[in-house]
Amino acid sequence: MISRDPSSSESRPVTARVRVFIACMPEVVFDYFADLRNEPQYNRQVSGITKTSPGPVGLGTTFQGSHPGFGRVTWRLSEYERPGHVVIEGNVGQGAYRWTSDFEAAEGGTWMTGRMEWLPPRRWRPFRRLLGAMLHWNARRSFRQMAEVLQRGGC
Repeated sequence: MISRDPSSSESRPVTARVRVFIACMPEVVFDYFADLRNEPQYNRQVSGITKTSPGPVGLGTTFQGSHPGFGRVTWRLSEYERPGHVVIEGNVGQGAYRWTSDFEAAEGGTWMTGRMEWLPPRRWRPFRRLLGAMLHWNARRSFRQMAEVLQRGGC
């Protein structure tokens, strides 16, 4: 879990926000996004993602994979309200991670809004501004790519 102590800049997470329109129904976008095994198709920063819990994807589902430069990643779907809201929590390397996404039906598709919070390892915290800019850039690129992948698939 990510600390939210506003009195300490050291414990504040690095954040990035994304909003992207995807010309697919909310259920399609939600299901694709919530199954983290799909992420390597649109985010080249992760690989080897496997589902590590039994049953269908839903509340409590866990995944693991790899992130170059950070190492092992683990995630858990800690909130799951299909097709409108999902929260993914876990660890990326030695840093705590939380991604919140909301999906809103719109004319011709879905607006996906996301917020990433990442508390990097202590040794990286002096580079918070640079890390924030990099996370924002990568998140925007990844989710634009996700939109393209889904739309090419004829969702």
